[in-house]
Amino acid sequence: MMTPWIAGLAVAAQVSSFAAQVSSFEVASVKPVNPLAGPHVVSLIINHGRLNIEAAELRQIVGLAYAVQRIRVLGGPGWADSDQFDIAAKAESADATRDEIRSMLQTLLAERFKLVLHRETKEIPAYSLVLAKSGSKLKVAAPDRKSGMAHTVGPSGEQRTVFEASPLKVLVNMLANTLGSPVVDKTGLDGLYDYTFEWPDAGSSLFASVDQLGLKLEAKKEFVEVLVMERAEHPSAN
Repeated sequence: MMTPWIAGLAVAAQVSSFAAQVSSFEVASVKPVNPLAGPHVVSLIINHGRLNIEAAELRQIVGLAYAVQRIRVLGGPGWADSDQFDIAAKAESADATRDEIRSMLQTLLAERFKLVLHRETKEIPAYSLVLAKSGSKLKVAAPDRKSGMAHTVGPSGEQRTVFEASPLKVLVNMLANTLGSPVVDKTGLDGLYDYTFEWPDAGSSLFASVDQLGLKLEAKKEFVEVLVMERAEHPSAN
């Protein structure tokens, strides 16, 4: 039987070797952001094989590359949550899938940021997103509707995000980042939805806003998978 530290090394080797085996971007640019941008929504924008990430911290980029919530990316250097980077990259094929782009981004992180990480499963305080007794109030998107998300600030300072043809996991990730705690989706909703999410601040009103969607956040401990950054360096020059 493997000891825990040997098992951890084996998983780390699997993650690193996977990143090394996948294809790379044909062209990629990584530039530090100076001056730093203010708080904003960072997303993985893919269009015809081109990737654009603007003003993202390393922890955010790792979360995007491995499709995990930022709060589930642990460890890393002190600048992982402060220094920001713009990434513009182009795949060889304009038909590259989102998963293929993510794999290429993993390779970029390994090559340019010298990122080394491993996976662990931990029991930590988290939130479960479940259906409220009234049931979901999300509107199922039309089959031909394009996916999109727009973040604005209302006249009274309220935060407002409009989701179009969006999977619920996008909201789940946003909730996790806002609450600073993992959020596990237990709603069973796996379609694409149109809805507006609005809240005055990140306090108790956030829970009320979730309730208005016919959903509910429940605090409990959950076993969740996390990524642990063992090593990372400032990216090499383009």
